Amino acid sequence: MAGGELAKNVPCMECLGDGLLTKAVRIYEGCEDDHYRCEKGHVFGMDWRRGPATEPQWPPAQELLDAFAKD
Repeated sequence: MAGGELAKNVPCMECLGDGLLTKAVRIYEGCEDDHYRCEKGHVFGMDWRRGPATEPQWPPAQELLDAFAKD
C-alpha cells in the first residue's frame, strides 16, 4: 500500500537528476516504500513512510512542468 493508487506512476528520480522528465512505473509495492522502473531502465525506490500520495504523481504537477519548461 506504500504510495497507494495515486503513486502507480511517478517521475523518474534518476532522469530528473539528468534534467529529463521521464515516466516510471511501479514494479514493487511495499509497506513503506515502492520500487519503480522508468522507460530508460532506471530502477529506484521511493519512501512513503509518511503516508500514500494524496494527488496523482503522473502526469507531473504543473510546478514541475514549469520548471522543466524554463530550461
